[in-house]
Amino acid sequence: MAFRGLDQLVESRIQGAIARGELDRLPGQGKPLKEDDLSGLSRDERMEVLLARCAGSAPEEVQLLREIADLREAIARAPAGPARQKLAQTLKDRTLRLTLLFEASGKHVLVGLLDGAARAGAKLAAGAGPEPRRPRSRDR
Repeated sequence: MAFRGLDQLVESRIQGAIARGELDRLPGQGKPLKEDDLSGLSRDERMEVLLARCAGSAPEEVQLLREIADLREAIARAPAGPARQKLAQTLKDRTLRLTLLFEASGKHVLVGLLDGAARAGAKLAAGAGPEPRRPRSRDR
């Protein structure tokens, strides 16, 4: 019910636009709407995501995924020592935060991948090089 005033404002603007003919002959008129990627969210969560999109920000999960990728690259470039260990600890912290966010939301798909990323980051911080890439069947 937090959006009742907003709902009324939006509805009145839509009705005004219809009355002025501003919504006639729009692209896609009469065609089905595209699938909504936010359909699984509650109304309040949808509003948060839509407002964040309009503001140009990404959800915390996306920001953490980007930061984790950057940290892995930084660890790979960093010489062995305290700086590398600090980066590895930061990677573990961010991975844990992301894992908790995914678990809380019921999105467990990437948790195993993130655990692997954290282990790889810890190996890199310990001075081990990246694991060699295994050839895929189509590479052979």
